[in-house]
Amino acid sequence: MKINLRQSLRLVLYLMLSLPLLALVISGVLVLLTEQILPHEGPEQDLAVLISLPAILFWFMIVAGWTLGKPLYYIIRRIDLLAGGVYIDRAGDRKIYTRRSEKLKRPYRLFKELIVQLQTLSGILENSKQERRHLDEMRMEWVAGISHDLKTPLTYIKGYSSMMLSPQYDWTKEETIKFLTEIEQKANHMQELIGDLNLSFRLDEQQTPLQRERTDLVEFVRRIVADVTNDPRAARYNLTLETAESHIEAELDPRLLGRALHNLILNAILHNPPDTRIKILIRQDVRLEIVIADDGAGMSEENVSRLFDKYYRGTSTDILSEGTGLGMAIARQLVLAHAGDISVTSRLNEGTSVCVTLPLHS
Repeated sequence: MKINLRQSLRLVLYLMLSLPLLALVISGVLVLLTEQILPHEGPEQDLAVLISLPAILFWFMIVAGWTLGKPLYYIIRRIDLLAGGVYIDRAGDRKIYTRRSEKLKRPYRLFKELIVQLQTLSGILENSKQERRHLDEMRMEWVAGISHDLKTPLTYIKGYSSMMLSPQYDWTKEETIKFLTEIEQKANHMQELIGDLNLSFRLDEQQTPLQRERTDLVEFVRRIVADVTNDPRAARYNLTLETAESHIEAELDPRLLGRALHNLILNAILHNPPDTRIKILIRQDVRLEIVIADDGAGMSEENVSRLFDKYYRGTSTDILSEGTGLGMAIARQLVLAHAGDISVTSRLNEGTSVCVTLPLHS
């Protein structure tokens, strides 16, 4: 509203100054014609006045057209480019600024606010276009990765099943159990992938309402840490839980928040070398805080900035990521659904700290 009012006042001021200037020029020319060129009254003087008036009006129209027409042409051209999907016009933008001071040239200053807003909108649309293109590229890479991740366990399942069904071999009980164990593990991995996809889509459509329960947060986190500790992948990692409180009451969805915390703690294992120390802290201040800190490999700034992006499968180690690229994004969505927040700080070769904040129960 301010910008529109300022623009209107500027146009009114322009017209208020232009019209008296026109009258002043006309009066000056008529006086000049009357006193110097044609001092005697008569038909010649009347004819000169009639000729000078259109000439002065024509000159005024040229000046006004130059002042108003150039910026209006620039604005119309800019809008046409936006409609055509061209959001950046650096060559055209350079022409409306002075080379020395980088300020708008005089004809364009009348529409300064409109031009600035138009260029701001162009920048926002260009950034959105680049982000959309980047997201599409990541999605294509992600689809290729997911296809590979689904194909790999299917290959194992098919191979072991064919071996067990082959009439040429008489497998022992131990060998049969080994084959079945491998098949079960690969099937569980496929189930996890499909579960992540399903949950991600439901969260995007907000089809997963929270089932809040009053829960002892300390005991809740302790059970999650114990569950991760019993995971065979955590055998060579040192997990500890520290809290100054013996009981903290909170309202949360145990299934969904448990899924988020489980993913965050397990990530600290999967993306760090063996013997990494992982400390889980529970703090109560203005808000509840659950901190998952490790002294492992750490991450680069780029990985930290993209950690919660969907389809991002980056890893802080040289080990190929076998995740879905959705785990951290899902964890963040679940924490946000609890009116909380999540932040990450990390330095290469020094470790990573993930802080989950939740509101206090009132």
